[in-house]
Amino acid sequence: MTSRSCDVTVVILLNMTTMAMEHHDEPQQLTVVLNFINQLFIAVFAIECVMKLLGLRLYYFKQPWNVFDFCVVVMSILGQ
Repeated sequence: MTSRSCDVTVVILLNMTTMAMEHHDEPQQLTVVLNFINQLFIAVFAIECVMKLLGLRLYYFKQPWNVFDFCVVVMSILGQ
């Protein structure tokens, strides 16, 4: 595993952890904090997507994982 993929894996695991912290009847302050953290993660994944698009150009869409990542980032942005 390369250093870059390891870094992205850690960010994904941190994102999953914060999503798992959401629960029924959570305090309003926790909701606000988790929403802010979620927006930060969306920004990180969007920046990664843009950087890969700039670097790989149209080859970016020839790799299925990149297409999946692109769809997830676009849907996350639209969900906000």
